[in-house]
Amino acid sequence: MADLITKLLPIIHVKDPYAERDFYVRFGLRPTYEGPEYPDFLAVGNDAVEFGLSRRLEVNAAEAGFAWQLGVSDIDAVIETCERAGLAFHVTTAQPRPDWQYRTVAVRSPNGMEVLFEEQNAD
Repeated sequence: MADLITKLLPIIHVKDPYAERDFYVRFGLRPTYEGPEYPDFLAVGNDAVEFGLSRRLEVNAAEAGFAWQLGVSDIDAVIETCERAGLAFHVTTAQPRPDWQYRTVAVRSPNGMEVLFEEQNAD
């Protein structure tokens, strides 16, 4: 049974899946699905992550108590992307112990969801 579940495929309910898709594409994800079979549903991802974006007009992600935290290999590229796109963002540095420090960039997606990009160390 351990191999029964093979992948996590979350679906985010948003007011505008197209704006949300474009937001994530800026950060290096690519569209992985858009078709007539499921109107108002898109998916984005890469080789490591994939998730759906589904239109639901009554959802307010900013008040839902949900945040994405995505690990990234180049936090400076995330900062540059935010600056080029005119996105408001906040950088936090955490140091949980003396030999471990990393930065997190917090930004709001077009539909109000808090997205955290966390610097991943190569170690």
